Amino acid sequence: MKTKRLQLMIMATLFLGVNIGGASVAQGATLQNKNVVVTKKPTPKSTVSTINVSKVNSTKKSTFRPLVTKPAPKPVAKTTSKSTATPTVAKSSAKPLSAVKPSTAAKPATTVKTSSVATHTTTAKSTAAAKPASTAPKPVAKPATTGVKSTAQRSATSKQTTPKVVKTTEADSIQANTAAITRNKVGSVVTPATTRVENVPNVRVLLGSRSSDATVTSTANMVVLNSGNGQVSTISANRGTTIGVRGGKIAINGKAIDTVVTLKPTNSNAPFLFEGKGYRGGLTLRANNGKMMVINSVPLEDYLYGVVPQEVVPSWPAAALEAQAVAARTYALHTMEENKGKLYDVSTTTDHQVYNGTSGETQATTNAVNKTKGMVMLYNQRPINALFHSDGGGYTEDSVNVWGSDVPYLKGVKDFSTGTSTSNWTVTTSRQALESKLNAASKGVGKLKSIQLTPLGKPGQQTSDRGVSGRIKSATFIGTSGKTTVDGDSLRSILGLKSTLFDFYVNHNPAKDTGKAYHNFTGNNDTVYIKGHGWGHGLGMSQWGAAEMAKRATPGDTNYYQTILRHYYSGITLKKMY
Repeated sequence: MKTKRLQLMIMATLFLGVNIGGASVAQGATLQNKNVVVTKKPTPKSTVSTINVSKVNSTKKSTFRPLVTKPAPKPVAKTTSKSTATPTVAKSSAKPLSAVKPSTAAKPATTVKTSSVATHTTTAKSTAAAKPASTAPKPVAKPATTGVKSTAQRSATSKQTTPKVVKTTEADSIQANTAAITRNKVGSVVTPATTRVENVPNVRVLLGSRSSDATVTSTANMVVLNSGNGQVSTISANRGTTIGVRGGKIAINGKAIDTVVTLKPTNSNAPFLFEGKGYRGGLTLRANNGKMMVINSVPLEDYLYGVVPQEVVPSWPAAALEAQAVAARTYALHTMEENKGKLYDVSTTTDHQVYNGTSGETQATTNAVNKTKGMVMLYNQRPINALFHSDGGGYTEDSVNVWGSDVPYLKGVKDFSTGTSTSNWTVTTSRQALESKLNAASKGVGKLKSIQLTPLGKPGQQTSDRGVSGRIKSATFIGTSGKTTVDGDSLRSILGLKSTLFDFYVNHNPAKDTGKAYHNFTGNNDTVYIKGHGWGHGLGMSQWGAAEMAKRATPGDTNYYQTILRHYYSGITLKKMY
């Protein structure tokens, strides 16, 4: 009996122990799960996707067109930052509103059409202006710094879930892209991808419109999506694919698919090649009146990698590059809001901002984009129309004196760029040539007798015909058959000048004489000297001025770019949007 009781007691003890232990484990698991639920953080909302990037509230509706001006070229040492990217020159737009972007080569810059954002006085119109690593830094740097990275979020409004991507080694990706760039005859270093962050909006960049077929190749597989975003097929990696228009639809390798087709790499970190040139993001093709619109949909930060190098000289101090990165980002957001109902947001030219895909990226400019990631300039809680130009010529201008709209953050301020070919220039012509140009513009007045214009004085003294910087608002030409008044922008265009900050010196060389303006003609073989200052429309940030300011930064001041931006854009606030 004792033995049996003992056995029963042992069994009971073991039974109770097991149950108690199991309960403890279960309870622990429950608490653990509870803890997970309690501590789970809500998915962060994207500030960018929810903000209204509409135009700044101002008394008058702004009529600004995006005029981006690149910094006019100064003699600058060519930078290699682990990248041998060759400087490219942005085509100048029809309107010489902005100066050419500072190019690494000291080529003579020509006026560039500025676009709403940066008015890159950059090399736009001037082939001469060698683009200084050009406007935007995207693909050259190897720095994992590029936020290139957040391709994950295809759009600011998309669900914030981590996209599945096909894994490719960084070495393979860089090797493939380097080969692509070599075929494109442009040496550069491709920025390796880093962990993508959500809430970075996509920019729709119009690469062009064409009626002929083109070729697309990707280092990763690409899915083919129709207009309803349904997957139609998959294109294998490294396989050349022909795209074109057939019967009003986009055709892939000769097979008509739909009026709108999107090609999206399965690995969002893998750049693709369009006609031998590298781009990040995906490609949307639209059949439009027998032609094919080619649009690069790319995360904003990745887009900036390809823009900043086109707008600045990569060898400039870091603060200047960072200021440009913030200006370019802000301009893009402002323009995206204005064009959200259109088929694309920006073009690749100075009509907006010069964009060169991965071909022009440099380490320095990529670092600048990464350092300022998500940083935007706001006024009344809206991203501003962050115009910029190559060189202020000593003083920038009030917006109302350039395009008639009084924008509170675009006010004339002292510019720090001095002693360069972009800050001071002289053009020599003749009375007859001047008369001929006026006639060609339907502004002829016969044989010129005089010019009514307030002599250029010190900045800050606005007159009826000159702005606060001294830029010409209007000038009146008097001749044997009457007189005509020409506004400053039109006059700049007629004469092909770098800016509207200039004066006339008839038969008096300003380099040898007192420098006093002379506006009367003798009627004989008059020589006309036009002495001017600056490059571009003079609104917003002066790129060469920003570079000069950056040289004055206190060692260790890692946020000096904010000082530059607050100087050139009045009353703005800086905010990290994502």
